[in-house]
Amino acid sequence: MQKIRNTITCIKEKISAARVRFRSCRERNWNDTTALLYWCAIFLFSFSAGLMAGGFMRPRWAGVLLAFLAAVPITMLAVWLLGKILYWLFRGNIKERLCWLLLWMVSLIVMTAGAYTAGFGKSVLLSLAVSLMVTLMLKSLWALLYHKVRTKTIAVSLGFSVIFMGGVCWLLAGDGFSDSYIETYLNLSQKTGGKAETLTKQEQQEFCREMEKGPYRALTAAYGTGKPGDLESETVNISRFAENEGIGGFFKEKYQGYPLTEVPLSGMIWYPEEVSNCPTLFLIHGNHSWLTDSYQGYEYLGEYLASHGYVTVSVDENACNSLSGENDGRAVLLLENIRQVAAYNQHEGGVLYQKMDYGNLALAGHSRGGEAVCTAYLFNDLNYYPDNGNRRFQYHFSIKSLIAIAPTCGQYRPSDRSVELEDVNYLLLHGANDQDVNSFMGMEQYENISFSKTKDCIKTSLYVAGLNHGQFNSLWGKYDMMEPINRMLNVANFLSQQEQQQIAKIAIKVFLDQTLGQEEKSSYELLTNWGKYRSLLPQTVYVQSYQRSDVMMLCDFEEDARIETGTAEGVRIQAEHVDSWREELMRFSNEESRGNYAAVLKWDTEDKEGENARQEEKAEFCISLPKLELEGTTLQFDLMDMQEDFFEKEARLLDVEIWVKDKSGAEACLSGKDYVPVYPPLLVRLNKLQYLWNTIEYKHQFQTVSVPLEDFEGIDSGKICQIRLCFPGKEGKVAIDNVGIRQGLLFTQF
Repeated sequence: MQKIRNTITCIKEKISAARVRFRSCRERNWNDTTALLYWCAIFLFSFSAGLMAGGFMRPRWAGVLLAFLAAVPITMLAVWLLGKILYWLFRGNIKERLCWLLLWMVSLIVMTAGAYTAGFGKSVLLSLAVSLMVTLMLKSLWALLYHKVRTKTIAVSLGFSVIFMGGVCWLLAGDGFSDSYIETYLNLSQKTGGKAETLTKQEQQEFCREMEKGPYRALTAAYGTGKPGDLESETVNISRFAENEGIGGFFKEKYQGYPLTEVPLSGMIWYPEEVSNCPTLFLIHGNHSWLTDSYQGYEYLGEYLASHGYVTVSVDENACNSLSGENDGRAVLLLENIRQVAAYNQHEGGVLYQKMDYGNLALAGHSRGGEAVCTAYLFNDLNYYPDNGNRRFQYHFSIKSLIAIAPTCGQYRPSDRSVELEDVNYLLLHGANDQDVNSFMGMEQYENISFSKTKDCIKTSLYVAGLNHGQFNSLWGKYDMMEPINRMLNVANFLSQQEQQQIAKIAIKVFLDQTLGQEEKSSYELLTNWGKYRSLLPQTVYVQSYQRSDVMMLCDFEEDARIETGTAEGVRIQAEHVDSWREELMRFSNEESRGNYAAVLKWDTEDKEGENARQEEKAEFCISLPKLELEGTTLQFDLMDMQEDFFEKEARLLDVEIWVKDKSGAEACLSGKDYVPVYPPLLVRLNKLQYLWNTIEYKHQFQTVSVPLEDFEGIDSGKICQIRLCFPGKEGKVAIDNVGIRQGLLFTQF
């Protein structure tokens, strides 16, 4: 015991001596060096506050300046008061520590934005290191310049901190790092597609013409903006659905010049000069700064569609911006704008007289607007507001199609239910590099659209690597967050804004051509077979899901917890040579629910001793069918590779063998890779720190695989009794969903 006490005493003496040496070094080098640190901390904290709070007036720089000037004395007062209180409590001068705390707060704001993708703990530690280095640099600089301290300690400290902060500034100021996984995945897909269709030379020429401006001259008309020459409009009361709150709401009303009880119906209209009675698209933006005229950011789309014979109305929904819980208000504001524009269409002698075909309407929305168009479609068919029956709806427009661009989902839930729609066409576009809506939230709405088979409808989605949130709007740009918290966002791995908007233009036009009854074109296949057009599209990775209303669903795994039964009567399911299989609620990479169930198979053919005892056995998912009579049909299913924890060089396309067996016992097999590549999860990095920590967000998405039954040789495609999906890999994890058969399916006796 005496030896232990002596050891402890020795350690204490060494610690005490180290403290004495540290205090001596500090007094010799950094005594009375708080002045520069204090003013820099006040400036940086106030400037950051100004950047975040300055979006209340135009020009924005003036708002930032005013917020900064207001933040400086408030911050100084807070530091003084807190210093006095802590001095009274602890009897020590902690002004220097408070200054460091301000710097750490600024570093936390900048470094931890989107930190869930890079690792929150590591980001916090980095922000701590940055604040300490800034403190060391400022104190050393003041000691050198003001106190003329020229010691080796000051030189080393200043040199090290300047180099460190130079690297940090380079990281913050730059666009970040580029990715190579897209090229790797595209190279993998080049080796597949043996049975995939390709474009003829004539089809290529036709598609290229579709991507260019059309034959009509696009004209514009503004309404409700109050500017000279604009069309006059009415106002609408949306205060029952939204509310301007706090000082931000006060400034917003003062700047916009109207309360939510008198919101002007306003927007921009693009229309073709030469033709009338055109299919019409109403487009709404999502949440953004209300200083930005966001509705004008879709000019690229409005002009393009107008040149091809469509009228496009971009609705100003700035009244709903900077609010929360307002998406039902967005929907009502959209429907009221549709009513207003209908008056222009009926006004004889007006520039828009009979320009629009109100029997052929589509709605499109971006961000929160993408969710709001689905709510608007729901309200359009209702007579009463779901959350208050005293509010009556009287719309009932002929809306046939919905388009959601990087949408949110679930912000408004009618009577606390999901927005469930039926027999409407739906196009969903989303980018894997979206740093605002960073999960594919629109897929939840996609799953909540059903078909009664009484109408010819389609729902289709396109998930695209390298697309962000803001570049769909020309005024929002490549940063999906505000300054200064956007400094750690990685934007070097994006497609250009022109390429992103080109994808949106052609996908939306093809969708409108098909669903609003325009002249039939071969490019319709883009909605279900992007691979056929990939040589003419911007080079990136596309993942596509789709379903037509003529699909007979064999199993979608939504009906109950019985894993052995399918959706259609008599369908039986079994899995073989897997470690586990079950129906599972699917989730995004951030663990948010996708709102649908799928069959998930997991297997590893190597046993615990490492011997390949089951190497000849393939994981298998078997569907036994009731007696069917099929004619000219197509088998389709959704497939997702759920593997994670792999590096880019280890990436492989998911290999699936599709076996079909008829009543006579004849079997045929085709490879899914011959029809469409099923990519591994996309290796997405949204934050610059992910490159430093070498962390990856694995983003999964279902790819629809369609195989014509006539391609299975040697079987009677009209009398299929079994479908098997086999996976040759030694290990894997896959999700299977929406297994069905397209066209003319009858349950009959053979």
